[in-house]
Amino acid sequence: MILVLSGTEEGKAIVRRLHEEGLALLTTVATEYGKNMFEQIGLEAICLQGRLDTNGFSQLIRERGIDTILDATHPYAVEVSQNAMDACKKNNIRYLRFERRETEIQDHPLIHKVRTLAEAVDKAGTLGDRIFLATGISSVARFILLKGKKELYVRILPIPEHVALCLDMGIPPTNIIAMHGPFSEDLNRAMFRQYQINTMVTKNSGEAGGVFEKIRAALHEGIDSIVIDRPRITFPKVYSSIDAVVREVVML
Repeated sequence: MILVLSGTEEGKAIVRRLHEEGLALLTTVATEYGKNMFEQIGLEAICLQGRLDTNGFSQLIRERGIDTILDATHPYAVEVSQNAMDACKKNNIRYLRFERRETEIQDHPLIHKVRTLAEAVDKAGTLGDRIFLATGISSVARFILLKGKKELYVRILPIPEHVALCLDMGIPPTNIIAMHGPFSEDLNRAMFRQYQINTMVTKNSGEAGGVFEKIRAALHEGIDSIVIDRPRITFPKVYSSIDAVVREVVML
């Protein structure tokens, strides 16, 4: 039995490919929104929703007879990846990692590359006063300390719980953009103009995450971009091609 840790578009594609190969598999997603992706393609029966720590993964491995975990979570979901690796080591099963290719970000006076979220918050405090957060819901709380000094606009997935979290943190409804990407360069530019943005914050989440479109839009509008580098974690084996990782699993 194969367990695919999903929640990304690539993860969904991998699950669909492996299912078409006739392999026994399950997939996990963290949110109901993620589970809906599999309902839309008729694979809700093999999708489990919920967040698992190392013990939770270990229990699932034993209960379902998992012999391979294929981790296709977001590049910044390091806690999930580490928990899965620890569980695989503890239970002596295979761990494979799929990770979208990292994007090479150009050097430019308006592009500020930082290593961590904390550095991004510090840098944002020194730049413009209208900040557009395109980093996902998990990062919003870290920027709240700038509220009062800066005007924060957040773009998040249209998940009611995520909108509620933003409201609870004091983000006004007028500053919440709840939309599902991908977003074109033109749409990003329109949003930046609409909200008179002068600082945009993003993660280097790769081509699938629309980082090029965000940065190009910001450059065209003459606004600062803060780009958070990927967290560094050592994986035993990494694939960046869906074809390659599916071929590897099929041959196991």
